[in-house]
Amino acid sequence: MAFDAKALLPLPSQAELRKAFVGKKLEDVPTPAAVLDKAVVRRNCLQMLSACGALQVGLRPHVKTHKTVEVAQLQVGDQTKDVRVIVSTVAEAEHLSDFLLTCRKSQRSVNILYGIPLPPSRIERLAQLGKKLRSESISVLLDNKTQLQATRAFKDMAGFPLKAFVKIDTGYHRAGVVVGTEKFNRLIIDILEEESRGTVELLGFYSHAGHSYGGDSALGAMEFLIVELEGLEKAANYASTARDHAPTNQKYLLSVGATPTATSIENVLERSALAKSPMGEEIAKLKTVIQRIKATHAIEVHAGVYPFLDMQQLATQASPSALPANPKYDPSGLSTADIALTIMAEVASVYESRDSPEALIAAGSLGLGHDPCKSYNGWGIVSDWGMPTHNFEGRSGWQVGRISQEHGILTRDSQHESHELAELKIGQKVRVWPNHACIAGAGHGWYVVVDSSLPEERRDQVVDVWVRCQGW
Repeated sequence: MAFDAKALLPLPSQAELRKAFVGKKLEDVPTPAAVLDKAVVRRNCLQMLSACGALQVGLRPHVKTHKTVEVAQLQVGDQTKDVRVIVSTVAEAEHLSDFLLTCRKSQRSVNILYGIPLPPSRIERLAQLGKKLRSESISVLLDNKTQLQATRAFKDMAGFPLKAFVKIDTGYHRAGVVVGTEKFNRLIIDILEEESRGTVELLGFYSHAGHSYGGDSALGAMEFLIVELEGLEKAANYASTARDHAPTNQKYLLSVGATPTATSIENVLERSALAKSPMGEEIAKLKTVIQRIKATHAIEVHAGVYPFLDMQQLATQASPSALPANPKYDPSGLSTADIALTIMAEVASVYESRDSPEALIAAGSLGLGHDPCKSYNGWGIVSDWGMPTHNFEGRSGWQVGRISQEHGILTRDSQHESHELAELKIGQKVRVWPNHACIAGAGHGWYVVVDSSLPEERRDQVVDVWVRCQGW
């Protein structure tokens, strides 16, 4: 019998959570708490959908950051006929399955991509999910011929073949095969032979430009994206010539992205394209590459953290803000106003007599995450929520400077040491913009949801609770 994540890792009751939290002021919510601004999530999702529409490419959002049905619904939107998502765990796919089944019943096509090169132990659960969502609903990544054995098992269990992307290494070196190598050539032949037996269907080629996180400009991110596209184009062209048993005009789906590269396409939107920018040439080049590829193949972009954003994404400056220009924020790109997720924590102590003022919050690496950010030396930036300052980007002057499991030591903001330092008091609640939203959210079972589009007096009121799935 397949492992049943819902039975063995039961989620808290959303109805009970709503009863406990909806209508409360944030200051009355127990901490640490993951606070999500619905208005910001919606803006960020709409901007990505608009950018994909402008370029006429598909979108396959990743759900690994949020792990909720509600954000997935905002990511795919209401108008999308082809509902495609990526998951990092089978549990995420199972958590979304009722929503995806509803999409299917509404005459929308559905396809889930399990986003790690296929481990054989996942097949039974993927097959059970496939039976629920029906044919053509499940895709996997392949980068080794041995994984083809598992695709045969899936066909036997589910009654229909898996769809497969070949994972291509375009420079990140985390997973995948390199186009043009003997291993790549042999893998394509093996997949096509397996396809001729009806146990798998080669859907296309997939890459993840994780190394784009090292960039610090939209121009650099778009350059990475073009490299990805051209690498997958070569892979697809080789596969087309290798199909001696099928039409040579086979149209493959090329799936490219990572949040910096994927969100860089937002610079082609009219508001950004009209601005004076050195990106004009690069945007023109991207459009040319896309049009050339679309003559023979299809393109989709994938990304995960863009609905939330975080300090790491601000450091890449890959996309424009979804907000109108605001003199308090940097008009040239992303700012803290574009970050949807904050971690709320309580001040446990203050240390005014240290060499430089410090304070302690009762939240550490388990509540905030422990990923660094290249733009500053710390583990999160404290906003001026509840203690307004005249500082840039709504900062309080504090950062999480040191961290352990349940302790966060607040120190002066190392990016803006001249900033006014907001006064902190024991028992006060503060909100921290995390470095990495995916990891910060992992310590929390749900998000308490607020909505900054409401009248000011209601912006700190909990309007909903969105439950994250658990386990793998």
